[in-house]
Amino acid sequence: MHNSIEELVAANAEHCSNSRAANENGKRFEIVSKEEFTKIKIDGGLIISQQIEKCDFGFIRNSNGDFYFVELKGKDIDKAYSQIINTIKHFETNFVKIQKHQRFGFIVGSKYPRASTANQKLKLDFASKHGKSLDIQNRELKHTPK
Repeated sequence: MHNSIEELVAANAEHCSNSRAANENGKRFEIVSKEEFTKIKIDGGLIISQQIEKCDFGFIRNSNGDFYFVELKGKDIDKAYSQIINTIKHFETNFVKIQKHQRFGFIVGSKYPRASTANQKLKLDFASKHGKSLDIQNRELKHTPK
C-alpha cells in the first residue's frame, strides 16, 4: 500500500509515461489539455493477474491528483463498468486510496452503447457510489478537464 499517488507512480515507473492518450483495438481515449498527466498501464502492467477484473489504463492529473479509470472495450458496456469498479476497489485495498470526488470513469466502446437509459443508470450508479462522473462514448472519447 502506498501513501500517495506520487509514491505509487515512483514504485511502478516502468508502467508509467507522460501521455494524455491511449489506443487499443481501434478505440481511443484522449485528454485535451496542456496540463501534465501520468498514464499508467493497469491491465498487464500494474495488475498482471488474470484472476482480477481490471480496466486498461489510469491517468493521473498531476495538478490535483484526479484519477481517470479508462476501459477501451468492445460492445459489453456492463463488463467495462464492472472492470472499472473492480479496479477502484483493488486500488483502495492494494495500492492507494483515491478520494471519491477525484475518481472519474471512462468507457470507450466499439459498438453504439445500448439504450441510453441503461447507460444513464450506470452513470448515476457511478456518481452515487464510486466517483465523480462516468463518461461512455463510441470509438473515440476526447475529454477536456474542467
